[in-house]
Amino acid sequence: MGADNRIYFDDIQPGYSSTHGPYRVEREELLAFNRKWDPLPIHLDDEAARSKGHRSITASGQYTLCVKQVFVNEAAWGDAVIGALGFDEVRFPHPVYVGDELFARIECTATRASRSKPDRGIVTLKFRLYNADDVTVLTYIDTVMFARRPAS
Repeated sequence: MGADNRIYFDDIQPGYSSTHGPYRVEREELLAFNRKWDPLPIHLDDEAARSKGHRSITASGQYTLCVKQVFVNEAAWGDAVIGALGFDEVRFPHPVYVGDELFARIECTATRASRSKPDRGIVTLKFRLYNADDVTVLTYIDTVMFARRPAS
């Protein structure tokens, strides 16, 4: 890590990890998101959600991914990200509810320097989002292109 505390491709090795959070899921924010992007009854109506076995309205998967993105943008390596190359093995094993406090654990599982562009590299990250009860609500693998540390 450089003196500026920013992390670049050169600073990340397999095993590197970071934790983030909490992010509190507020009812009005969740409802506004669900109304616009995923207006299923279980995302908008408590009775409909309860009829499907939920305790209240649930977040859409897209909302959960957006909360994950808040954590990515807060990470020390956020400035180094050039772009996402793909998501793999996306899973939503448990619903997200109003009032949940969400956290993230991000772990690097692999790195490789770009063969065609020496100013960057590819990082594979394993993400886990979980609530305050340590119940996993999202897992996935993210392949991301990172900038190398600029020459001083």
